[in-house]
Order: sequence, then C-alpha cells, then structure tokens
Amino acid sequence: MKKLIICIPSLRLGGAAKIALNLCEYFSENDTKVTLLLTGGPEREQVFKDIPNGVDVITFPKHHSSRVLNLFNKILWIASYFKKIKPDAILAVRHDATVPSSIAWRLSSRTGKFFIREINPIRLTLHRNGIMVRMIQNAYSSATGIIANSKDVLASLKEKKWVSENKLFSIDNPVLTKSFYGKVAEVVEDPWLNEPDIPLIITIGRLQKMKAHDTLIKAFKIVRKKVNCRLMIIGEGEEHESLQKLIDSLGLTSSVRLTGGMENPYPFLKAAEVFVLTSVYEGFGNVLVEALALGKKIVSTNCVGGPAYILNQGEYGALVNVGGVEQIAQAILNKLSSLVDADKLVQRGKEFSVEVVGRKYSNVMFAKN
Repeated sequence: MKKLIICIPSLRLGGAAKIALNLCEYFSENDTKVTLLLTGGPEREQVFKDIPNGVDVITFPKHHSSRVLNLFNKILWIASYFKKIKPDAILAVRHDATVPSSIAWRLSSRTGKFFIREINPIRLTLHRNGIMVRMIQNAYSSATGIIANSKDVLASLKEKKWVSENKLFSIDNPVLTKSFYGKVAEVVEDPWLNEPDIPLIITIGRLQKMKAHDTLIKAFKIVRKKVNCRLMIIGEGEEHESLQKLIDSLGLTSSVRLTGGMENPYPFLKAAEVFVLTSVYEGFGNVLVEALALGKKIVSTNCVGGPAYILNQGEYGALVNVGGVEQIAQAILNKLSSLVDADKLVQRGKEFSVEVVGRKYSNVMFAKN
C-alpha cells in the first residue's frame, strides 16, 4: 500500500480544504494510506464532518511562543511525522503549510517525493514580506514538482521562473465526489425554495473583495427592475457588513439575502435558476463545476483562473467582463429567459470528477522514475 501525507493549515470551510478532502477520498479508496497534517494548530480546528474512512488527521499542537519559535517547533513536528510514516509522496497546500513542510522534508532526508499544490496565480496573490517570499521561493525550487490547478496558475508560475518547466504540472481540481450528490438530495426548509414562480439567482463564495459580490448586487438591481426575482449570496467573510449596507442602500433588503457560510449549500444551488460568479480572479472555480453538474444556467466573469477553461470559452455558460455591471445584468436576463441543454452541462461537469482527476494526481505523484 502506498503512503501519502497531505499538509494543509486547516480544514475550515474553503475550496483548498474541500479539494484536499476530495483527494483524500480518492486515494483512500485506491490502495493508499492517507495522513492529513494540519499545520495551523488547534485554534484552526477543522469543521468538516465527512473525513473519508481510514484517513488519519493529526493537528499541530501549537505552543504559546514567538512566531519564529513556533515555526521552528512546527518544522520539527512535521519532520517527525515524515520520518515516522516514510511516505511515498507528500502534497503541501497553501503557503503557510508549504514553507514549513518543505524545510521539514529536507531535514528528514527528502523521504518520498515532495509536491506543492498551487491554487492561485501567484503574481496576483503573493503579497508577503520579503523574507517570506524568499522562503516560498526556496520551497518551490527544492520541490519534486509543482501542481497548478489551472492553466492560468501554471502560466503565473512560469513567469516567476522559480522552477524548471519540467517540474510544473497542470491538473484540474477534483471537484465532484460521491458524497456531492447525496448532499444535493438533502431536504432543507426555506420559504425562498417554495416559490417557483420567483426565480432564484445564487452565488457561493467567501465574502471578500476578490469575489466582487458588490458587482453582482449592483447588476441584480438592474435585473430586479425587469424581473421579479431573488438573489442569494452564500458565504461568510470580512465584506459582510459593507455588502449588507449596499443591499439596504439599493432598496434590495427583501430580495437579496446574505446567508452566511453553509456546510451544504447544494440544495439551494439545485433550486436556483441561474448561478453567477463575478470574481476578479479565481484559482479554479470549483463552484462552476458544481453548477454544471446540476445543469444550471451560468453567468461568470472571464477572469484570470479557471472560468473560461471550465466553461470552454462560453460554450457551457456566459462569460462577461470583470466589473461589467450592465453586461452581467444583461447576461442574467438572457439566461432567465432562455432554455438550456442540462444534459450537456452535466456531462461537462463530470470531467472534473474525483475519479478522473485523482488518476492524474496519482500518475504524477507516484510515477516511477
């Protein structure tokens, strides 16, 4: 049996954690012993309830010490598990886990192959102090390989020239799991789901500036003048207060709802007429795949990341300019009044299943050189 360690800061709600768990599901069902090392410490306690059977989850017992001493202790802690488990492969996700894991790997005699999974175009997201950036660069340059989750992320890595191109790989996110469809089927009670004559528009994503929910709200204001519909924004984050003020100021309080975060938003996505993504950039766009899998009409910004690839340049959903409020509004109105070939969308979504993508990860990380 092969052995895989996945290093990630936490399993809090978020796309990176979701994909890590999806990979755990695939590998644990395919002759691999998987261990999750949560490097963020106990204050970042995971909230997922459906960790795949057979996966060991170990949390760094953070000490009350200086940042430097805490990093030193973390490196030694990770290295101890590398030496104990002797993995065939290690996959590090997010920079806060990548840096200490990389150093720990080198301290433990480079046991197994060490891969880093990059989830965002680093030219847009790497806003750290100079020392941290150099540590990230060292981690990348010493790794066995870097796995980018989209062609745009891969292109950003090539621009940095931190790693030779033969160590760079582009593999889609493994989005659709067996459990996804079970979650879709769950019954939820909500008055907005019981009024089919009022179309529901939905978006799912953290309330942060890069998701540009304010653009969607402004576009919805235009849509609402022509069609009696509702907008549900599922997610939590630092922009909640400012978004609620915008909703109130535009007179949309009764037709736009900020729901907060949900472990299972999929019954709401299933009930939606249109799914909209208005991000400024994306690493990939997992929720677009989930919307495709449910045959939903889609409007997305043509932002850096995965949307254009996932929607095949507009074949599977409308692509609009980033920040284009009126264009987004018109695209939503077009979708509300049009028919869609749901089966075609569903088949596209299945191309991003855990089974399909997991095999690609396996072929890269466990390749015999």
